Amino acid sequence: MNKALFPGISELKWNSQNIDPFINSAMSIVTEVDGLVKKMKDNISKMQDFMKAWKKPLFERKMKPQPPDELIQFHESLKMPRLEDIKNHGKEIQKLMKDTAENIKPDKKKITWTDYLDYVNGLVIEGITTGIEASMDYLANQININYNRHHQLPPMFDIKVDLRDRDVVFDPSIQSNSKKTGIKDLL
Repeated sequence: MNKALFPGISELKWNSQNIDPFINSAMSIVTEVDGLVKKMKDNISKMQDFMKAWKKPLFERKMKPQPPDELIQFHESLKMPRLEDIKNHGKEIQKLMKDTAENIKPDKKKITWTDYLDYVNGLVIEGITTGIEASMDYLANQININYNRHHQLPPMFDIKVDLRDRDVVFDPSIQSNSKKTGIKDLL
């Protein structure tokens, strides 16, 4: 593009004899570049749309207390499809990157292309980080007593308390245990 526009910057004037072919050639090149830039922006926008879905927390709760094993089963039933969606979105992002490369035909060793790859990688890292943050914030709220009171949420777990001899025993255990079935193990 720079080579094609150079005569207009350095040599030609508005009243030069060969101005019309130059203008037609320059318009054609600028239109092509504009189309490529729009394609790149469109592909980036599609990638960002995929990543917006990653903000949905990987953990959800039912609005009634559950035994921990049911909570884990419920969580696992939701987690795997969500992770599969993220994996599929990753494949779609790769396709969009391939589409961008096929359209602009970059020299893949040039700094401009590697900078573009770094930019897209940064967007993906930001999307993953935002998704993790959303899940952690949601979980932190779900185990926050003040949050639960304010939003009138029922307890998350169904825990039994027994008095055995002179000990208070929780079932399931609140502490970590060797079977990894305690409440601390779940969280």
